[in-house]
Amino acid sequence: PDDRYITQYILSGIGHLQKITGTDPGQQKDLQTIIATAIPYLDQKIKKDYDGLKKSKADLKKQVPPSLSIQYLYMRSFFTKIPLPKEVQPAFDYYRAQAKLFWTTESKYLQGMTALVLQRNGDVATAKAIIRSLKETAITNEEQGMYWKENSFGRSPFWQQAPIETQALLIEAFTEITTDEDAVNNMKTWL
Repeated sequence: PDDRYITQYILSGIGHLQKITGTDPGQQKDLQTIIATAIPYLDQKIKKDYDGLKKSKADLKKQVPPSLSIQYLYMRSFFTKIPLPKEVQPAFDYYRAQAKLFWTTESKYLQGMTALVLQRNGDVATAKAIIRSLKETAITNEEQGMYWKENSFGRSPFWQQAPIETQALLIEAFTEITTDEDAVNNMKTWL
């Protein structure tokens, strides 16, 4: 059976690979097949979520975006050259706006994802504000580096709270959005 989370996770991994190191020319055909199949599937899933909210007459202004929707926006931020279908654009815009509005209520991991989504979609000011907030809430010491209290409790059953994955994503966010090499190096120390 299909699995939306895993599909988004795999596409995010492919996006990372293409952004950081590129891909082997021999793999391009297979990767393009995966991307060409998976992105329309995921675009339709986010549209279905949005349509469901409208159909249930939910107060759209008060909806905190679920972690799966933020993960979708993050995944999609790697593939900006693949246009969104017109019927998906309202859903994409809605969830991006809600992520921007409610980022303070999210875990550090989802805040980092939101900052990257906004940065890659042209909202540099909000992305930098999120990074500034993340830095203000971090703990920094010489021995352990820079980390977040809620990221140091060990294992969590929720993907959006996994300590090592959170730290790696926040390193990505700080690296892409700021020029604060000291913070990035301190985060690497913790990692």
